[in-house]
Amino acid sequence: MVSIKDVAKKANVSISSVSNALNGRANVSEKTRKRIIEIAKEMNYYPNTMARNLKVKRTKTVALCFSQFDRNFYFEIIKGINDCVVHNGYDLIICAHHSIEKFLRNGFIDGAMVLDKNVTDELILSTASEELPIVLFDRELEGGNIYSVVVDNYLAMEDLVNGLIKKGYTNYSFVGGVEHTQDNIERFKGLKDTLEKSDIEFIPKNYYHGDFTEKSGYQAGKLMIISNDISEVVICANDNMAIGVMKAFKESGLKIPEDVSVIGFDDIELASYLEPHLTTISTPKYEWGMYAASILFQVLDEEKTDIKPNKIKANIKWRKSSR
Repeated sequence: MVSIKDVAKKANVSISSVSNALNGRANVSEKTRKRIIEIAKEMNYYPNTMARNLKVKRTKTVALCFSQFDRNFYFEIIKGINDCVVHNGYDLIICAHHSIEKFLRNGFIDGAMVLDKNVTDELILSTASEELPIVLFDRELEGGNIYSVVVDNYLAMEDLVNGLIKKGYTNYSFVGGVEHTQDNIERFKGLKDTLEKSDIEFIPKNYYHGDFTEKSGYQAGKLMIISNDISEVVICANDNMAIGVMKAFKESGLKIPEDVSVIGFDDIELASYLEPHLTTISTPKYEWGMYAASILFQVLDEEKTDIKPNKIKANIKWRKSSR
């Protein structure tokens, strides 16, 4: 394997001259720089960036912990993250499933963003440090060197339900996602609390369990049909499940929104193409990713370390799946 010593020997210069030339430093003449670069190319030599980065305790690489490849909701978030990472001159690694713990513990990355509900709080708390700040998308977690940028789920659901109450809806069902997740907990609490403030009872049997997938929404819709228990409006914890519910209802001859209204959360691209178009809560996905990544770089650049949890505002998109 060709080393910097070999290049220096062939060019008849010192090792420091080769290093200065390849790293663009000004203390080498342009003629010498060109000659060294040509020799390095001929010898197929490339600087060992990993070794250099270890000296300065930086790898110029950050990771996104992400495993939900079946949900296109996330891809705009990732685009926002990537654009911010590139702008800051870093590389982005996406690590998934079993590789996540390895990357959080092996010292290869300067920081991480977690967009994966399967990454446990314990793992985050045990790996976050000054050398590895972590930004969370899907939860708030108290601990050193941990920062959160989450959607204000409660406020968004409160606005939605108040709007539905004004439209005259009094009978509600909810299709929940994975129960322990902050998204699901806050969205259901926003629904239940807002109904209670208007003296409308949420009936416990109208809570249907899902897992944020279209299939689970479809199964919930089928269960409502089989039990002959269709509410005026079915609010789903995300759009994927709302699409599944709508599919089940349509197969059974129910008309949306004449017989039942269906509402989602997230505003994925498909929501505005469905028939009828899906009423939903829209989260600014690209900006969310960009903002979360920018916070990570503020920490890495030591501009800020006292960052409190940030709440992203989401807005209602009233469409034709509700009256």
